[in-house]
Amino acid sequence: MYCRKAKLKLPMKSILEEYKCDKARLLTMLEESDDPVVKTVQPSLKTGRKRKVTEAVDEARECLKMKEVIGQTQTDRGGLGSTTANEWRSVYDLLPSNANLLRWGKKDDPTCPLCQGRQTTEHVLSSCKVALSQGRYTWRHNRVLQELASVLSTAKGEIHPSLTSSTVFTTEGGVKKWHGGSIAINTHRKGLLDGCDDWVVSADLPEWERHPDVIRKTALRPDIVIHSASTQQIIMVELTVPNESRMEEAHAFKEGKYLDLTKELKKDGYEAKVMPVEIGAR
Repeated sequence: MYCRKAKLKLPMKSILEEYKCDKARLLTMLEESDDPVVKTVQPSLKTGRKRKVTEAVDEARECLKMKEVIGQTQTDRGGLGSTTANEWRSVYDLLPSNANLLRWGKKDDPTCPLCQGRQTTEHVLSSCKVALSQGRYTWRHNRVLQELASVLSTAKGEIHPSLTSSTVFTTEGGVKKWHGGSIAINTHRKGLLDGCDDWVVSADLPEWERHPDVIRKTALRPDIVIHSASTQQIIMVELTVPNESRMEEAHAFKEGKYLDLTKELKKDGYEAKVMPVEIGAR
């Protein structure tokens, strides 16, 4: 089990490192004990001649204090203050929500301070009614929408030609040259925005262009409308930022919401399409 190459092995890189961690863990457990007798004993743990566990624990504590003073620093190419710790905690539901703090014995009340519901990670990110009424979810939705609209506005003007390459053959001494057959490289597949060059992207944001009149005369406001006057095509993009457990439900709801509008546009001679987009709240 302690072999490094066997299939059935313990998840540890070194027995020595585990031994050092166990000694440091034992010392901190004795020093921070709730029993005053155990806390005042100050035991001396034997760890060999070259290493003293008290010095190692003191050094680790000083490093933690220094880290609190300095804050987040640049790590490799991640950027200043960049960290993924909270992202991974949110994936495994390990963020300190009141429900988790109750489970960990750190709190007695799991309720949300805003709406008095049970405060879980899902509740904070997508289910708090007070946060919804205060516009917190709307602000997050608009920030994601801004990025999506910017990408679409850039992509509509891109041209993707089909690239070809031919092999050049040369005789000995370079007397004669001739080209071989052409081979297609990165052949462009026809996309939704191919076929015309007058696409206009409008978004339901204050700083963006207004939706076309055929959309504004209705009561619905899609998040993004991509329309072409020459081909009478309209693509409606509807963004949702739900919890991952409600992705399919959100997709079906948005499709049904714009079903009647799509039928009306087709009756008026437009080629209309609805594209619901879901981006997880985590």
